[in-house]
Amino acid sequence: MDKKPSSKQGSRGEDINAIRQAHVTREFEENISRRALILMASYPFLIIGKIVEVVGDYVVIKAEVTNITELDGETFNIHIDNIEVFYIQKPGQPVIPDIRGEEDD
Repeated sequence: MDKKPSSKQGSRGEDINAIRQAHVTREFEENISRRALILMASYPFLIIGKIVEVVGDYVVIKAEVTNITELDGETFNIHIDNIEVFYIQKPGQPVIPDIRGEEDD
C-alpha cells in the first residue's frame, strides 16, 4: 500500500511536528536556569528571561524583559508550538543584549 506524501510527514513517514516538539523541548530541558530569548507570533511576541522548568510541552520562563513593559518580571508558561524562534544563552556564545539600555557603565 502506497502512502501519499503529507505535509506532516518527513521522508521516512515521521511526524515533523512531533520531531520538532521533541527537539525543542529537549533543548529547553537541557538548559534550565539559562537565559533565553523567545519570539512568538502571538502576544506578548518577545520574552527574554530565565528558563525555570519544562512541564510536558510547556516552557516556564521568568521574564526579565518583554515587549510590554508591564509584563516584565512575570512568569510565563509557553507552549512549545507557539515558539517561532528562540536563542538560549550558553557559555562561550553571544550574550543576549540588554534591550532596555539599562546597563551599568
